[in-house]
Amino acid sequence: MNQMAAWEFQALQNIADKHGWHKFISMQNYYNLIYREEGELLLLYIKNISLNLHPLEREMIPYCRDAGVGLIPWSPIARGALARPFDSRSTLRESSDRMLASAIRGRETESDKNVIGRVEELAKKKGVSMATIAKAWCLGKQGVNPIIGLGSKERIDQAVESVKFVREGGLTEEDVKYLEEAYVPKVGGFGY
Repeated sequence: MNQMAAWEFQALQNIADKHGWHKFISMQNYYNLIYREEGELLLLYIKNISLNLHPLEREMIPYCRDAGVGLIPWSPIARGALARPFDSRSTLRESSDRMLASAIRGRETESDKNVIGRVEELAKKKGVSMATIAKAWCLGKQGVNPIIGLGSKERIDQAVESVKFVREGGLTEEDVKYLEEAYVPKVGGFGY
């Protein structure tokens, strides 16, 4: 399934169960460091730490985990926006990808600039690519296995680098908090 409210997904699971049909085994959502919600911000205070969790993170992801549904978000690097410095706009993708232009560049916020800047900073600090940091953040979320484009040898090498980075310790809790705290939810959702 793809991009919907948790209650809608649960309703479909209930219909499948009622009729003896196969239930859905995976959920695909747009989920990355610059898009983490499909609605309003929810602030939770756990152990005196303020965590920015969003409806996707507080509803769909916990539901899927509880129901045994795999999470395979698409575009963990936000169509490349998280793979290069914020002001780097000279790639072929920047000039040819209409979805990048409208859905990401056309909705950019100061928060996006700050998050991308933090990704760049951590990448330099840890000696890996920005794409590795963005993918590692996604891979570090319990039960989340993002769809990663593998259209070239370079992309395959980057995917391997990301998995190795995560296996070797990857991002610390402090790194994750640093990346996430700059996020501000978008007005209006990306999907449904």
